[in-house]
Amino acid sequence: MQNKITVLIAICCLFLTGCGASNIIEDLAILESVAYDMSESEENPIKTTVLFPTVSKQGKAGTQTLTANGKSSHETFIKIQNLTNLKIVGGQTTILFGEELSKKGLIDIVETFTRDPEVGTRVKFAIVEGKGEELLKKKIHSIPDNAEYLYTFIEKLGKQNKVFNTDKYRFLRDYYDDGIDPVLPVFSYKGENIELKGLGAFKGDQYFTRLTLSESQILNLLSGDIKNGNLMISIHDKESGKNEQLLLSSIKSINDKKVKTRKKNNMTVEVILDLKGSVLEYTGTMNLSEERQQRQFEKQVENYLISNSKKLLTKLQKYHTDPIGIGKLVRNSLTYETWNKMKWDKVYSNLNLKVKVKVNLINTGKSK
Repeated sequence: MQNKITVLIAICCLFLTGCGASNIIEDLAILESVAYDMSESEENPIKTTVLFPTVSKQGKAGTQTLTANGKSSHETFIKIQNLTNLKIVGGQTTILFGEELSKKGLIDIVETFTRDPEVGTRVKFAIVEGKGEELLKKKIHSIPDNAEYLYTFIEKLGKQNKVFNTDKYRFLRDYYDDGIDPVLPVFSYKGENIELKGLGAFKGDQYFTRLTLSESQILNLLSGDIKNGNLMISIHDKESGKNEQLLLSSIKSINDKKVKTRKKNNMTVEVILDLKGSVLEYTGTMNLSEERQQRQFEKQVENYLISNSKKLLTKLQKYHTDPIGIGKLVRNSLTYETWNKMKWDKVYSNLNLKVKVKVNLINTGKSK
């Protein structure tokens, strides 16, 4: 918490030296997180909750939340300003969207951020199963500051898995590009933990379906190259009838995609993965130190990745959402005129998507 106080003082020093008006730390509410939800009021449908740190005169640190309903996000923010004697300013912020609001569409709220210089491009976005307000207000014994916890949680996810690197810049980029759809991490707050549930896949600005953590791993591989990743999978052994757990570490994968557009009504996109990794954990019965069994095992992993990639692509086509950016590939392979005339949503749903995978285990480790 001492670090937090130091950061607050540093931010305030920037305000003091960067503009004519002076700011005193005791007079500021520096936002750590904001949650947007649907309210129960038809007249004021948007509910905004803000969370900011507080420090008492005795030096005791804590957090405070304020909530207001309004016709728009901007109106609710003005109402919140009238609920405190402090001056509310932007900080290192996580912005949460409640599940119901996310399904109705987020662009009206997100676009207001583009006009506010205090909302930086690297502000983290996430969806909450249920209400974002309730997550911010939830008291968890092991988590003294939910907002700080979520920010570092999302930062960690983005370093481990590129598809979880979701900020304002990426959301707006993928929303305005007509060949890809945004994704956002989905959290739940049931029990005594804040839990990552997977990735929320959007169509435009509307949250359509949640991808499981396993599906999110596959999406990461299909989306682009991986330089140092991990992959936990469960492979069914036909002989024993059991599921074998496998953890691959230090993954390097090269992702290539080919578009075949010769047949207008039978367009094909092929995703080709070349994956290398080290076995960190394996609970099956094969002896991976023997070359024959290692080759056989690599084939099993290839079949797993191909099968689950096809299931994921079928799911994405069913929900008309394209977080991989298949549309960008097709668009870039056509003339501008042909792409504009194409009814992409209809084409995407019936697109022939193929996946090829080559796996090479470069290190089988000491554990079997």
